[in-house]
Amino acid sequence: MKKMRCLFVILLMFTAFAVNGNAAFAKADPQQVIVKFKEENQTAIGAADTSAVSRKGQTAMTALEVPAGKTAEAFMDELKERGNVEFVEPDYRIELAYTPNDPDFSGLQYHHQRIETAPAWDQTRGSADVVVAVIDDGMDVAHPELAKQFIAPYDALTKQAGTISPSLHGTHVAGLIAGSADNGIWGTGVAPHTKILPIDVFDDEGYAYTSDLIHGIEHAMAANVDIINMSLGSYNYSKAMDQAIQKAHKQGIVIVAAAGNDGTRNAHYPSSLANVISVGAVTSNDTSSLFSNKGPTIDVTAPGTDVYSSLPGNLFGPLSGTSMAAPIVSGVAALIKADQPSLSNKEIEDRIFSSADDLGKIGRDDVYGNGRVNAKKALE
Repeated sequence: MKKMRCLFVILLMFTAFAVNGNAAFAKADPQQVIVKFKEENQTAIGAADTSAVSRKGQTAMTALEVPAGKTAEAFMDELKERGNVEFVEPDYRIELAYTPNDPDFSGLQYHHQRIETAPAWDQTRGSADVVVAVIDDGMDVAHPELAKQFIAPYDALTKQAGTISPSLHGTHVAGLIAGSADNGIWGTGVAPHTKILPIDVFDDEGYAYTSDLIHGIEHAMAANVDIINMSLGSYNYSKAMDQAIQKAHKQGIVIVAAAGNDGTRNAHYPSSLANVISVGAVTSNDTSSLFSNKGPTIDVTAPGTDVYSSLPGNLFGPLSGTSMAAPIVSGVAALIKADQPSLSNKEIEDRIFSSADDLGKIGRDDVYGNGRVNAKKALE
């Protein structure tokens, strides 16, 4: 029987639904749990499926299905009694931070004007030495805007490198970061000379689990990427995910995540975790997008309403969501890294925050964070 995975859900909700957060906050009884073993105990526990135990030197973690007839809470209580277990937690679903809308073809790729991409390109258009891991759903690796940008696609569910399936969300996100320039078609990404490492953590039904995301993060770390973009999330904290994020940041990776699309102040993960750039969305007029989450963990904003980018099948069009805002910030981070490779991830984060165009109240606020990102100023 195919192994079930516990849920991180793609934020594939219509705007009218997304702004009503009640459904998003509901926590269904999880179908599996995450088990973190003690350092000296990375072996199997009983007859449980331990196929997800990470490789040596990485997190000793596995995702286990809740046995039939048991609740997740009862199963976790059982596991906690074992001497080789450090902690156990639910393996929740995650959502992509995307809300589809009707196309609006006026002002194609207005975000480049807002964040002053063209003046930044006078200094750099990115570098093939800078790699952004896009942890998302599938991506169209044959799209003319992206075919030359992708390296080593990876399916986190099958744990195999090679071809991944084309999907709407991941293709759009990748195009916003590194869509090709000067090829005479469609538009371009913020850092068009940057390379993309695509990591698919979602199944064919649009579901992913915390454990899948953790594996994707670990794969990105093993590949020594410079930046991780995660246009996804849930409202469930995971200690195991937190540990993976902190390990990646300690390795020097810039980590960017969508703040969520429910117009709420509730904590959203991984964007609300320490050392993650949490990105909210603004409109073409630099006003906060109705769907964009707010709150004390918002670090910066970027255009996220009706943003144009690549779509599967040699198409191009607009989508809305903090999913679209996050890759714009990842693209700016890639420009900074290409321009000054010696900068640490913390220095790149500080550069993004300090150079943002202040919106709303003077100084940092809970709606716009430090402001709307500005590529030109970030390179000055």
